[in-house]
Amino acid sequence: MRMKEVVPSILMKPLSLALLAALAALPIGLIGSAQAKPSLGEACARFSSKLNSAVAAGDTAKAKQIYQEGSKRVAANFNGATCPNIKAP
Repeated sequence: MRMKEVVPSILMKPLSLALLAALAALPIGLIGSAQAKPSLGEACARFSSKLNSAVAAGDTAKAKQIYQEGSKRVAANFNGATCPNIKAP
């Protein structure tokens, strides 16, 4: 075996591992930044779903907490907007 053939094959494994590690880390950063902010309608639908689940379970304390926090979150994320179809429990 000539020396030129041995050196590249010895270096290929560490380089391949480094490249795979870099590529594996890449999608994690892209996934977080690629998520779009939900629309007001989507946020209200999610809020309504969580609230309805608590009401259906008969947990009025949890329903009130979800309503208060959800109302604040929607207002904060959508410039004071509200979800008019969602009523307090």
